[in-house]
Amino acid sequence: MLSLIICSQNAVLSNALSRNIEETVGVDHEIVHIDNSQRKYSIFEAYNKGVEQAHGEYLCFMHEDISYHSQNWGQAVVNHLSQPFVGAIGVAGGCVIPDRLDWRFLDYQTTYLIQGSYTEEEKPRYYVSSPAKKAKNPSLVQVATLDGVWICIRRDLFQQIRFDDQTFHDFHLYDSDICMQINQLGLGIFVTYDVLLEHKSMGVFSDSYQENLEIFHRKWKDCLPMVKGMMLSKEEIDHAVKEAQDYFNGRMSDDHRKIELRRLLIQKSQRADTRKLTKQEKKRIDKSAYRCRRVYLKDKKMTTSEAWTGVKEYLRSPYAKKRGRLLSKFLWYRIIHRKH
Repeated sequence: MLSLIICSQNAVLSNALSRNIEETVGVDHEIVHIDNSQRKYSIFEAYNKGVEQAHGEYLCFMHEDISYHSQNWGQAVVNHLSQPFVGAIGVAGGCVIPDRLDWRFLDYQTTYLIQGSYTEEEKPRYYVSSPAKKAKNPSLVQVATLDGVWICIRRDLFQQIRFDDQTFHDFHLYDSDICMQINQLGLGIFVTYDVLLEHKSMGVFSDSYQENLEIFHRKWKDCLPMVKGMMLSKEEIDHAVKEAQDYFNGRMSDDHRKIELRRLLIQKSQRADTRKLTKQEKKRIDKSAYRCRRVYLKDKKMTTSEAWTGVKEYLRSPYAKKRGRLLSKFLWYRIIHRKH
């Protein structure tokens, strides 16, 4: 049996997610819902509770903001994890775990998922920012570590591994740490191209993330850098990390502003007495809202009427600065281009 372990910020799992799982999984399964609506647990503690409660031979640790696009994906999980050399599978991962920074900022990555995002407006709208490319790779591609959006591991390995809730806190680096433990067992970690899912948020890197990243590097300093699935010299890794430093610094700064902006918008939606938006924050909201509607215009699954509704929302926004540009794109993609 396959046990799906979900650490949820909601007391009750959404009907949409439960229905999506039921309609696609294709094997005997159970959902282990860890209610973390009161933030009682770190992700490490929540997943350890999930392991204790699970009855399945195969465990799937998944975010709750995903949906499955593949049919019978559960059978693919069982087939892969049944192979003795496989320790874990996922849909996104990195071939290099560096001794500083994070693997997510290096180019040596393998990913097969549909990545979505939300705007930063008061009434967020969802859009797909990077659809998955058609897989031309083998069913399994070896990596050193996986992204925690979706990780599947055989239950019997938890006699030797555990989400390290003694060393870490909060909700970061649990994925890299558990993968390092599996690497120490001599088992392979792989990205699979047999399961396609959609992840509906990008996530942000907070101060807590940086603290946990430092803890991770201290814990595994004697084993890093680690490379799997490719050949790289230490000089090549050092160069890649150096090249990624500016990206890392920029993302940290950008996410810090994003966290502050979202907090401010929530307060405003609750009519709390708070400061006014800065010129830079208004510009950021406009950029996000415009990008969302631009994606809608190119989405063939969305009707022209639905796309126009999104355009009108943008036109009415007090932050909109690209009204003429969006209107011209609507005319091109939805009127002129369709006639040819």
